[in-house]
Amino acid sequence: MLWPLWTPQALAATPPSDYVNALRGSNSGGAYSRGNTFPAAAVPFGFNFWTPMTDANSKSWIYDYTRSAIQAFTISHMPSPWMSDRQTFQVMPQSGAVTVDRAARGAAFSHANETAKAHHYSVKFNSGLQTEIAPTDHGASWQFTFPGTASYLLFDTADGIGGSISIDRTNGVVSGYTDHSTGWGPAPRMFFYAKFSKAITDSLNVTGQRAVTSWIRFNTFAGEKVTMSIATSFISVAQAQSNLAQEIGTKSFDTVKQEAQSAWDSVLGKIEVEGATEDQKTILYSNLYRAFLYPNSAWENVGGTPSYASPYASGHPVKTGKVYVNNGFWDTYRTTWPLYTLLIPNKTGEMLDGFVNGYKDGGWVTRWSAPGYANIMVGTNSDVIFADAYLKGVRNFDVPAAYDSMLRNAATYSSDPARGRKGMNRSVFLGYTPQDVVGESTSWSLEGYLNDFGIAQLAQALGKTEDAQYYLNRSLNYVNLFSPSVGFFRGKNANGTWRTSDADFKANRWGCEYTEGNAWHYSVLAPQDGLGLANLYSGKSGLANKIDALFAAPRDYDVGCYGGVIHEMKEGYDVNMGQYAHSNQPVHHTLYMYSYAGTPWRIQERVRNILNTQYQSGLINGGYGYLGDEDNGELSAWYLFSAMGFYPVSMGRPEYAIGAPFFTKMTVHLENGANLVINAPNVSDTNRYIQSVTLNGQPYTRNYLPHSALANGATLQFTMGPSATNWGSASSDLPPSITTGSSIAQPLADVARGGMVSASADNAASSEGAAQGFDDNSLTKWLAFQSTPWIRYQLSGGAKTVKMYTLTSANDFPGRDPKSWSLQASNDGSSWVTLDTRTGQDFPWRYQTRAFALNNNTPYSHYRLQINETHGDSITQLAEIELLGR
Repeated sequence: MLWPLWTPQALAATPPSDYVNALRGSNSGGAYSRGNTFPAAAVPFGFNFWTPMTDANSKSWIYDYTRSAIQAFTISHMPSPWMSDRQTFQVMPQSGAVTVDRAARGAAFSHANETAKAHHYSVKFNSGLQTEIAPTDHGASWQFTFPGTASYLLFDTADGIGGSISIDRTNGVVSGYTDHSTGWGPAPRMFFYAKFSKAITDSLNVTGQRAVTSWIRFNTFAGEKVTMSIATSFISVAQAQSNLAQEIGTKSFDTVKQEAQSAWDSVLGKIEVEGATEDQKTILYSNLYRAFLYPNSAWENVGGTPSYASPYASGHPVKTGKVYVNNGFWDTYRTTWPLYTLLIPNKTGEMLDGFVNGYKDGGWVTRWSAPGYANIMVGTNSDVIFADAYLKGVRNFDVPAAYDSMLRNAATYSSDPARGRKGMNRSVFLGYTPQDVVGESTSWSLEGYLNDFGIAQLAQALGKTEDAQYYLNRSLNYVNLFSPSVGFFRGKNANGTWRTSDADFKANRWGCEYTEGNAWHYSVLAPQDGLGLANLYSGKSGLANKIDALFAAPRDYDVGCYGGVIHEMKEGYDVNMGQYAHSNQPVHHTLYMYSYAGTPWRIQERVRNILNTQYQSGLINGGYGYLGDEDNGELSAWYLFSAMGFYPVSMGRPEYAIGAPFFTKMTVHLENGANLVINAPNVSDTNRYIQSVTLNGQPYTRNYLPHSALANGATLQFTMGPSATNWGSASSDLPPSITTGSSIAQPLADVARGGMVSASADNAASSEGAAQGFDDNSLTKWLAFQSTPWIRYQLSGGAKTVKMYTLTSANDFPGRDPKSWSLQASNDGSSWVTLDTRTGQDFPWRYQTRAFALNNNTPYSHYRLQINETHGDSITQLAEIELLGR
């Protein structure tokens, strides 16, 4: 995408891009993370990263600030060192002679001679040789200043399954491809095409066992500059050549550099700040840089048509459209996607549509795109991202297809652990993910409830009322995992027993039922129903006390099921805020849950401490910046929202919890041309408490802001003071919740347990008899050898009122799925009342659960499902039947 030239709203002495320090977070490794970043020169959401490598043999920690030599410069597509790099190609300038060995070819340098900006990377080696890189979307202009007369460029395809380098000395071209991929699955082949400003005088191809290395030579004079223009493609060498012509052509290095800087200033300039120190500006704009690096475009302009080699389909076929990659939605749903929705809604829609294209190609939206499907992290958090964006007015993505992808995640079992939610064969029916079926079950469950809430919200907006009712009910199932005896959410087995006894439970124990954390970190992860959560803790004051206790708890940790110390434990300890481990994502909503407790002054008290202590400019302590992994801009976006004074604590609701502004003035230039102005003229470390707020000149007492109040521009005026007040603490000032009273939520649950099953065609002797239709497991089924059978359930414990029921398709031919049916009820087993009749129904996927609402207020003790028609087969199958009621 060509970004518009930056047009600042007010004169600035320094362009915001000049404040970016791309080295922040690079003083990191596998044992300890201060960001786990690398100095990527790119354009916003660009196709490639261009970066130096202090370890040319690494696929993960490619740049370590503490090292004093650079072994290569590389094209990178790495979203995280934990996901590894892929589709890479290394370049190393040398003078005097060629050294192929990666370690031996390292050139010593000093950080004093290094510049790392979003739009430009430059380093001058101790030898005097200088390399500079200025990026475009699919390419880059490189400028080398050679100190001698014999000057070389070494090319290396890096370790992989293959590669090819072709040198055309006559036309001054180096081209080829690399198949360098990661352990997370194959990636499309990357092609490259490069041209030079000076004639090639000599060259050599050196093919190794696992890589291809080549070099070219230039005859230079000392101090001569040589430029290389290079572009890449996932489609072909010819397309790489076309990309080069489209984006660079005959442009000079300085022109490419200026255009890249303007592209960054156009997005970084969306936020202007007053009352910030130079270090704080570096933090602010470097965080914006990080937030706008990901996700990455993976499409190309092919003859005027957007096209891409699909990373989601087998064989990577070339398809028409746009696709985006490199995102861990477990991380980014919390802050980066709502930031995009606020600042760049049109681009947000384009990027979301890119992930919807991935769903169309591969059948699922990936949980972690690197670039395709990766079996890592919990939750199908694209669900709540789609819902949140739609509810905030983003419409330029394929909403019906996105909604289908949400339903598939939430309603179907997947045998592929890299796709969909784990444990869906049991969790749908139990109301939680069982720990003895799926590890990290509490995290899977809590993230699932939040995503179900997102589905309910979008379903309601689209007029799909039955889906809305069903998924809103499911979002309340968080109560199933709360243990009053220990006061935490904890893991539960399929038989309903807790994973541990009360005596063995430890709130600071990591892992087991929790992802990258412990019970403290997940203690308030139900923002979809903040008041209902408070009721679990005996009311709003109980919720406030729980969050207070989290900050006051000892910061030690039990390694638990990890079996040893992992880097997140050490970083969380070093945060030094009790069990509030700002270094990792699970706690990032925690502070803002004080809004639901009616104690917003607690946010105001603590948020400034976090902004002051957990983010560094990296200018004094080189390579510092964060505690923990800066995953795809998530930590950065947390800072940006919190500095603005509000935060998207309840994703899936178009609103923000109010925190406290950090700067005396912030101006946010919205995409529609309006401005959001946040004034706090007397804010300081001392004056951190809100005394009063006005919105567009009118007094404002609610402790949350609707998105609609900001999206068309607004002025927020904060009066701050040194003492806490009761501003925003009244019950009428709190954000909305699903629960409205003081009782604990009571979601509908399956009442068909412990009773008696009978059927008109019961294969009781097989594993597919009638009982399997009610066994809370979609991998078994009821199979009837007729097209119009019935199946009947007699409840145990008396009559119950069923308000909704679900049917789940089984694994065999879709022709055996019910198409038309009636649900009947009785209190004597003889006289039946028809509660619901459906015709013309479909189950698009195997193991799909569909819900149907009933207009019923009468309790019955017997329920019968009469199948009236299948989809053409003479055999009927159903994996599971639920009767949801009380």
